[in-house]
Amino acid sequence: MMLSNLKLRATANSLFIRLFASFLIVVVILVSFNYFSLTFSKNKVRDEIINYNTMNLKSTTDNYEKEFELIKNQLLNLYFNENEQLMYFNGDTINYEIAAKTMQDIRQITNNPLLYLDNLILYYRKPNLVLDKNSITSDSTFFNKFYSSKDYPLAFWQAQFQNSTHFRVYAPSNFYDIPFTNDYNSLGQAFPVIVKNNWYQDFYMAAFLDIRKMFQAFHLSINDNFFILDADGKQLFTSSTDEKLGAPPTYDKEKMYIKKDNYYYFYREGAISGLIYVNVVPDAFIASQVKLNVSLVSLLIVTLGIGIVASLLFSFGFHQPIRRMIASFKHYNPLSPVQSRINEFNQLGSQINRIHADLSRKNLQLQSFAYMSSVKKIRNNLEMDFIDRPYVIVIFELTYKKRGQEHLAIEQNGTYYMKEFIDFQFKSQYSESLTFQIEASRIMSFAFIEETDYPALKDLLVQMQGIFDLDKEELYVTMAISSFYSSAAQMTEAYDEALQLSKQRRLNDKTQIIDKHLAQDLVTMFLPQQQEQEFAVNLQAGNATETRQIVNRFLAQLHKRTVSSLQFYHFANEIIHKTLKTLTTLQVDFRHLGDLASLQEQIFGCHTYEQLVSYLNEFLISSIELVNRKKEERDPITTFAIEYLEKNYSGDITLELIADKLNISSGYLSTYFKDKTGVNFLDFLNDLRIRKAREMLLEPGSRIQDVARKAGYQNMNSFNRMFKKFSGITPSEFRKQTVS
Repeated sequence: MMLSNLKLRATANSLFIRLFASFLIVVVILVSFNYFSLTFSKNKVRDEIINYNTMNLKSTTDNYEKEFELIKNQLLNLYFNENEQLMYFNGDTINYEIAAKTMQDIRQITNNPLLYLDNLILYYRKPNLVLDKNSITSDSTFFNKFYSSKDYPLAFWQAQFQNSTHFRVYAPSNFYDIPFTNDYNSLGQAFPVIVKNNWYQDFYMAAFLDIRKMFQAFHLSINDNFFILDADGKQLFTSSTDEKLGAPPTYDKEKMYIKKDNYYYFYREGAISGLIYVNVVPDAFIASQVKLNVSLVSLLIVTLGIGIVASLLFSFGFHQPIRRMIASFKHYNPLSPVQSRINEFNQLGSQINRIHADLSRKNLQLQSFAYMSSVKKIRNNLEMDFIDRPYVIVIFELTYKKRGQEHLAIEQNGTYYMKEFIDFQFKSQYSESLTFQIEASRIMSFAFIEETDYPALKDLLVQMQGIFDLDKEELYVTMAISSFYSSAAQMTEAYDEALQLSKQRRLNDKTQIIDKHLAQDLVTMFLPQQQEQEFAVNLQAGNATETRQIVNRFLAQLHKRTVSSLQFYHFANEIIHKTLKTLTTLQVDFRHLGDLASLQEQIFGCHTYEQLVSYLNEFLISSIELVNRKKEERDPITTFAIEYLEKNYSGDITLELIADKLNISSGYLSTYFKDKTGVNFLDFLNDLRIRKAREMLLEPGSRIQDVARKAGYQNMNSFNRMFKKFSGITPSEFRKQTVS
């Protein structure tokens, strides 16, 4: 008995039995759910369809009623129009000037496409006069020729003066223009709407609404069977083309719809016009939903049979290879620890899990080493395990905003967790991807991907960008995507391409995604020769404003061209290098500014364009202050020479003249002046004269010839040549820039 129970339990724990039973349970649950859903929805379909048609008719009714109310208000407002008042109080006399203004008011109303007006008339009984948008004529002419209708002859319109109803919508009719006998020009079918004011017994207005345009605009149902009845149940309008459909049954205010023969009639009464709107739905449309339920039940039964057969075949096909694997493992290790209620997995789990975990860990380490060695061109005996499969490399450059030894541990931990996060994101979408840290702040991801899947990769990086931005106060990331490669031998090339792309990030502190489509050509990072010379002269002369303007203008040009941050850093490094070189030439002590290495590190600490501009301006201001202090420390010889030049720059000044005044030789003065100021005598004089000339050119009404003479130049060619040498542009170009 015990052996029978054990055998039965072993059979019940078989993977085949459990797998097949699980499939059957899922199939039965799904079938049961669908069956009860169909049963429940069967009773709801009819109610939902009725509710839909009720709401649809309500919308149509509201649209019609709003239109009638709008027409009523427009016409009542016209009663109080100044021109209409003057027309009415003139009595039998016709003032054609006022009539023309009134006709213009009528045209303005009828031209509004939202009113769906064909025409609008003003009818005066005493002069038997009718005004519409195009004419002013007698009532007999208008209603017999211009706007004729068999349903509404002249007598009908004359009788409306005795009618006490102030607003009424009449049945639509076809109206014609009859210029000659038996010559009928159709004006279309329209609703006549009469609006009266009881204070004006000899006058009323009538609007003619285009019934087809209103129907197309307001009736939004899939059924074209639509009626409009008056308050007595008389049919005013129908859009139905169904010959089997007769007149709607009598309207019962207690019911929202009535079923007659094979149709459902939905009713709604208008609050403004008192009209009754009827929407008709064939009973076959609603009954078709019930037939659909029968079809779904039949399909459900067929699906159940297919599900059972498919479950049996799938379970058998899955079980057979497992049995062969079990037989193989039993040959090597028959005593396996039991860890599952399924016999087959009890035997597989103990044999495979330990081996698989160990091999996976070692394989991942070897794979990472092989990929990293290939990227770094390190020779090894490992071979890449793919051939001719397209792949891309994505480099993640991490830039931490807070640097220093105290933040080193934070950077190391941050880079590790970033690597784990990137690896998780890539593996969730590309199972064969590999992510590893290749530098202190550089992470590389390798993924097999088809070129057609590139948009999906871009979307993944955009999602990661949003997560990286959560830590934007601490760091920002540059994500560079290589082109597609297919050979393992090209891995170094792919890595180098992505690395070069990462160097083209823009100068800001936001996470950026860069691929070959965003790559830009390098531009020069150095000042043009003329601006460079002007920079050197102004720096040596201690002119802070001019020196900063030269640098700021070039920085603005780089910013406008959206160059890379690396190009900005190269330019800033060049400015610092030239400034320190000038300070060294002038024998200025600048040690407190820091050495070149520390200054360069501060440059790379500027993460935005504004930070870099601010840093360079502060550096130049500090450097020029040192230059000016050095100038103030000069000896009496250079002080006398400079003061004399500043007072007499417009005259004929020579080196010999000043040397005589100092009672020294001109050669000694030239060498001495250059040694103390860092610039030779003639360059200093010409720079002084050009600076004074620029100031004079800014004065209104100044002439270039007069400025040249006052600045000490008697020859215009010399003046133009020196001005361009020290300013980079000609005097006329300088004036145009300042004026503009």
